[in-house]
Amino acid sequence: PAAMKLSQWLSAARRLRSLHFVPGGNQKFLDKALASRADALIFDLEDSVVPADKIKARLEVSRWLDSTDFGNKSICVRINALDTELWEEDLAATLKRGGPHIYVVPKASGPEDMVKVGEVLDRLEKAAGRSVGSTGLLPIVTEVPQAPLRASDIAKAPRVEAITWGAEDLSAEIGAKRRRDSSGSYLEVFQLCRTLTLLAAKGAGVQAIDTVFTDLRDTSGCRMEAERAAETGFDGKLTLHPDQIDVVNAAFAPSDSELAEAKELLKASEGQAGAFLFKGKMVDRPHFKQAQRLLDRAPSPADAAAACTASATNWPEGPHHGRWFDELTEGLVIPHALTRTVTETDNLLFTTLSLNPAKLHLDYESAKSTQFGRPLVNSMFTVALLVGMSVLETTHGTTIANLGFEEVSFPRPVFFGDSLRAETEVIKARASSSDPTRGIVTFEHRAFNQAGQLVCRARRNALMRKRPADSAP
Repeated sequence: PAAMKLSQWLSAARRLRSLHFVPGGNQKFLDKALASRADALIFDLEDSVVPADKIKARLEVSRWLDSTDFGNKSICVRINALDTELWEEDLAATLKRGGPHIYVVPKASGPEDMVKVGEVLDRLEKAAGRSVGSTGLLPIVTEVPQAPLRASDIAKAPRVEAITWGAEDLSAEIGAKRRRDSSGSYLEVFQLCRTLTLLAAKGAGVQAIDTVFTDLRDTSGCRMEAERAAETGFDGKLTLHPDQIDVVNAAFAPSDSELAEAKELLKASEGQAGAFLFKGKMVDRPHFKQAQRLLDRAPSPADAAAACTASATNWPEGPHHGRWFDELTEGLVIPHALTRTVTETDNLLFTTLSLNPAKLHLDYESAKSTQFGRPLVNSMFTVALLVGMSVLETTHGTTIANLGFEEVSFPRPVFFGDSLRAETEVIKARASSSDPTRGIVTFEHRAFNQAGQLVCRARRNALMRKRPADSAP
């Protein structure tokens, strides 16, 4: 087989095992995907987006590419099919200086489609300041009837990094009533497409990616199919649900014992002119190639260190919804999206958990004799709620530490049933004199009740991160 073609975005140790679909524009699915161990994310602008939402999804994916830290994940975008009027705008809106790394091309019918997309990318890469030819393509080579027998030519087309296959669109095109038999195995025509995809990829020296496993509840079935794909020679698999990702990664990663034996075999082959006896079996050139392929999949030292760090922390760095120090200019007023109706349970739990015995909060009969005539909500709960409502648009993922409060005041009381909203004003922003990557910001958080009355004002200082150099504005 031809040597594997790897772009500047990929290395032998970073071949794509799991490529996870994220519906374009769906922030909830993006957040889950970022927290996963998927090797690559595919932002889908095609099948998972209804026609009425196509433009909105495209703009949201463009925003993701501008503002999200994807860590070491490879980023792909699936554009709309080339027989629509959408695909060129998909490319124009999403090609940035730093990504995506690969475009997934659906319903590819021949190598001329790759040339067509490549010509548009040539122009867009120049405009974005990227090296011409640096963006890879991943065509789906079995979605139209004329494509499977041209899979080899498609795989050899310019820019192609990997190819994959799919049964859903093809079954509709050819009128198939089902794709699998009663045992769960693909029917002959779909198994043929899978085989042609694998052979075309290996012949062209690109990655062979197996299609999705559509039964999201059957993790065991997904594991078996991924393991069979890896045993057959596929390099990775598409995933639809986060629960499939670790299963797929495990199937395509060599075990420690496999790596050890591969190293031992290659060591033993040094100086051998041809076939020789190894552990009671005759081995020769094909066995050496297979051993090298296994070693190519072993994590690099950097990947291993990152994996250890991820395992130790078990928590993703992103996504960030807060603002960097650079964005927090004095006088900026930020209205907050989160609102909250205060309940009797809120007050009871907070007061008892904080061991506050004040009758004003807990003794309803005693509270009747006060000027308020009813219990007051614990003011410490009010200020905690106010700061909490402010976090998403101010300090979420962008703060280093809360340095303390300068003043807190409660102009009016809060009662059960009051609905609170919040806003924050940047009072002061001072860059650190000792560390150019951070600064101190003074926030004034303000909470208002349903009548628009100010019920709490809290001024605090926070140590904030400046925008990292590799984070797009």
